[in-house]
Amino acid sequence: MKTSMDAIRFGKWISEQRRKQGWSSQRTLIEAVHEDPLLKDTHLSEDFLARLEAGRLTYPFRGHVRQQVLALAWLLCRTSREVQAYLQAASLRELRPSENAIVQALYEHVSSEPVSTVMMLPARPPRLLGRDALVQTVLQQICTTERGLCALTGMPGVGKSALAAEIVHQLATSGSRRVFQDGIITLSCTGRRGALGLITLLNEIIDIFSQSSSDSQSEPHAARKRGQFNHHASHLFLLEHMETDLAAAVDRVRMLLLDKHVLFVLDDLDPQFPLHEALDALSGSTQFMAAGAQGRYRSNAQRVVLTTSRHVPLPSLMNHHLLIPSLSQVDACELFANLTASQLKFQPEDRESWRLVEQICTLVGGLPLAVELIAQAATVKGIPLLLLAATVAHNPFHPLLDENGKLTRLFEEAFQPIEAAQREAFSLLALLGPQEFSLETATVLALQDNIDTLSLKRSPAHALFASSNTTDRSFLATSPPFHLPFEQNYEAETISAEMRQTSLLPVSILTHTALVLGQFVNYSLLQLIDRQQAGGSGTTSLNHQSFYRLHPLLYMYARNRLQDISSARLTQVRNNLHTYAQTKRGE
Repeated sequence: MKTSMDAIRFGKWISEQRRKQGWSSQRTLIEAVHEDPLLKDTHLSEDFLARLEAGRLTYPFRGHVRQQVLALAWLLCRTSREVQAYLQAASLRELRPSENAIVQALYEHVSSEPVSTVMMLPARPPRLLGRDALVQTVLQQICTTERGLCALTGMPGVGKSALAAEIVHQLATSGSRRVFQDGIITLSCTGRRGALGLITLLNEIIDIFSQSSSDSQSEPHAARKRGQFNHHASHLFLLEHMETDLAAAVDRVRMLLLDKHVLFVLDDLDPQFPLHEALDALSGSTQFMAAGAQGRYRSNAQRVVLTTSRHVPLPSLMNHHLLIPSLSQVDACELFANLTASQLKFQPEDRESWRLVEQICTLVGGLPLAVELIAQAATVKGIPLLLLAATVAHNPFHPLLDENGKLTRLFEEAFQPIEAAQREAFSLLALLGPQEFSLETATVLALQDNIDTLSLKRSPAHALFASSNTTDRSFLATSPPFHLPFEQNYEAETISAEMRQTSLLPVSILTHTALVLGQFVNYSLLQLIDRQQAGGSGTTSLNHQSFYRLHPLLYMYARNRLQDISSARLTQVRNNLHTYAQTKRGE
């Protein structure tokens, strides 16, 4: 029987098939080809696909073109019926042994395709300006990771959840969704802490996949266990059975996820959430085992966990980590203009208005949430730009800008894991201003006694050693004191001597301060400056000093909290900073 198909008709047919399978453009399909372990060596290109869809290739296909058309079937067919239709449309008859083997493998592949794909996606952000490069970076990392963790971290209000939402929506609406053919699951981890938080999360996942696979036999038992666990009022019962319930939930999840390709998004991860145990259950493989796993075609299930959090997870748990920065001034101003376009009609010649917008965006450091709140105040409340700029400069947390306290609440939640004494230490950083500062300068804030220029010059290594280690008033008293042993090896003596020559302050207090500032960095409350990347010079300063900077809004938050510190303490710290500055200038 003669076919009515020709090059033009086949081009239109395969173009429709591409769109039907979710690839909105030729480029996205070819990108999926390059990411696919089976197809990446087929040399399929965007130019080839364009000529194929335009009907510019000789039909029926022969030679290398025939092989490339057959390779495309792996991404354009999801059922046996679609494979049959594809072979007929492409006139792929009288298959050679090598081609027949490919077709048989394709039939096996589509027969193992899931009946349904679970998609639990958050609301897609209506606008996400200035984040295209970040989205593409994370998409590349997710699609090329076999098993493991991709972590998005950043300060409160920077848009971590919005970025994750855009990523999963692009995965779900493009050809890349076939990478996670069994589902993309987004779960909120707000308030989930400890073993109990992990158990509730795993039980939700059990519910999702049990319902999806119609697992009617084991589900009633699991439901009874969850009901028993969740509704028993006895704390003793919880303590006795939590370990057993956790182990059972982990085993159950592992069984349900066997051979499944799934992306899990754990949004707003709490610092006390047991991430290591969660990864063990969800990915079912450590990085070591995943690195040694090889398969012909996705024989090992691809399971990736994408997290958003303010704190940075342990490096040993992460395959990829991306610190989300604030928007640039250009992107922040574009966001403000986009949000206020319906009410405020900015004209290019209205330089004064644009100057105020730029000033506002600079004062809030390009933080997306702050820009959105100020835009709301301008449009909904009709607050003039000049008054908005003045209010932001004075207090960006003012009710005029943050009427419902959303920004303030986020910042306060970010400091909940921080001890009260260390919160005071953070507030004192406001005395250094919003500019870059060094570890040694921040250490001066920790001194509990008054210092003078003579004591610093006379004995820089030991001037404050005793008082700093014995006082109970130090905000660093919760950390174990650092003592150099009396008998040291040559390397330790050399390093200590070098530190004494380069710092006016004792190593013990520098160490304590570095620990505290490091915690702020880990919780995205303080930025660690890369001097080499920023164009700094001098290897000595790089070796002996770390440099930090507060985000403008975190600086304002710390400045507002200075009112909680006694005036006597503030006067002492200011005097010590003045003395330290004079000593440094006199060197």
